[in-house]
Amino acid sequence: MKKQFSLFQQLRRNLQAVEDIDQCIKITLGPTGKNGIKANEKGKLSFLTNGSLLIKSLEFSTSSANIILKLLQEACSKTSLIAGDGATTTILLSCQLLKSSLRLVESGYNSIFLSNGLKKIAYFLTEKLLEFSHPISKIENLIGILKTTLGKKVSKELFSLLQQCILQIGRDGMLLVEENVSSENEIEIVQGIELNKGFASSYFINDIKNYEVIYEKPYLLITNINIQSINQIRDIIEYIKVENKPLVIVAEEITKEIISTLVLNNIQKKIQIVVVKYKGIEFQKTGILEDLALLTHSQYFPEKFQKITRNFEISDLGQAEKVIIKKEKSTFIISKFSKVLAKRRINELNRELLSAESEYEKSLFKIRIARLSGRIAKIKLGLSNKYEIEEQRQKIEKAIHTIKSSLEEGFVPGGGIFYLYLKEELSNWSNLNLIGEEIFASFIVLEALSRPIKELFNNTNTIFYPISQKLEQLGYPYGFDFMEQKIVHTLNNGLIDSSKSVRTILWNSISMIATLITSE
Repeated sequence: MKKQFSLFQQLRRNLQAVEDIDQCIKITLGPTGKNGIKANEKGKLSFLTNGSLLIKSLEFSTSSANIILKLLQEACSKTSLIAGDGATTTILLSCQLLKSSLRLVESGYNSIFLSNGLKKIAYFLTEKLLEFSHPISKIENLIGILKTTLGKKVSKELFSLLQQCILQIGRDGMLLVEENVSSENEIEIVQGIELNKGFASSYFINDIKNYEVIYEKPYLLITNINIQSINQIRDIIEYIKVENKPLVIVAEEITKEIISTLVLNNIQKKIQIVVVKYKGIEFQKTGILEDLALLTHSQYFPEKFQKITRNFEISDLGQAEKVIIKKEKSTFIISKFSKVLAKRRINELNRELLSAESEYEKSLFKIRIARLSGRIAKIKLGLSNKYEIEEQRQKIEKAIHTIKSSLEEGFVPGGGIFYLYLKEELSNWSNLNLIGEEIFASFIVLEALSRPIKELFNNTNTIFYPISQKLEQLGYPYGFDFMEQKIVHTLNNGLIDSSKSVRTILWNSISMIATLITSE
């Protein structure tokens, strides 16, 4: 007989499972949050620095509890993927909402009405969030988000280096994390370009841990000419075999048969190769491949040669200092000597920008100029052991992702205080817009919105009630700085959260519970 899922047949056991998840995950919340440690069957240790990683290591004995766990895992993974920060808060809100919802349904309230109320509230809160959101207007805003995200989870020295990186690369730059050969933390500013396309096949991956392809000083073949036969690149393949160097092919059109052949050769260790299939007319309009070819000294053919079948030569190859290719993006770090070429091309594009007639053309030239002048900062971590390096890498990469998400949708007051501001808005709205038993959905959401800031107070061993009374008197946008242990003006003091993180947390937690309570 197939196992059946039911929230209510084993209600007490399911509620206990939700409570166990809640108690386990809440330790990672906030600037003073703790880390989890996981040991596998072979005794290998790994540090878990956020709720998204920690919840993946949990497992229960009952199937219904594991289904709830799986749904919570998916909700927080979505938050991490979209916004970077907020996985722990997503789980805490989801657990609080689920516990309250199950108790109401057990008491005889209609789960459909509760679900409808939760869905309406989810839409209202995301719209209200956009009204409160402030756009990123200065570098200090990014540093504020960095401070709120990392808190005391990294050393002062490393936080200072991260600040320097943001100040030097600005809002359009990139930040990479690497291991340093020395024991010191260092930063290095390099020239580079990023494509929004990744590898054509996962079989090209040579770094399984980070699920990416990394090559040092590879040759590059960048072309808009269709590659329809392996004979077109045979000379180049023979050349890289002799030179024992990796090859990165960035092509608009390359057949599946050729990709399969190259994958087989890569698996058999005959050659080191990766293919990035940059299909479509997008890059022709934005000139990204043309710019990349220029900076890597690759041969790039004008559009009139596009439909001509041609055998590529050794002279068509360019070279980069380092290439990092992930599933959905590729980063090319180029030689410092290419800065002269970049400046020359920027001057040419500035002249074309002046003569451009349409706003669309002007925006494309501006994008190309920003891309060519954009810089990449590499943070080299010099730490004592591999566990510490991996722990710091996870934290920094999450913070970088959060900073990027804030550039898209702006920021709101941080430190958990914004959820309290939403309570008043929701209370007024729900009395006018929710019908019948839907109003009980607002009661459980109002209770859940207090949860993040209460856990932040618990994790810092600070008494919540007297400070909450002062914050209520002061009103928006005052909050409590848990690192400095004082009440501050959140916007002036840089105690801010990414709007995209808060929006994603609210949407993923409320909408998931709205669906779950009506499922059997």
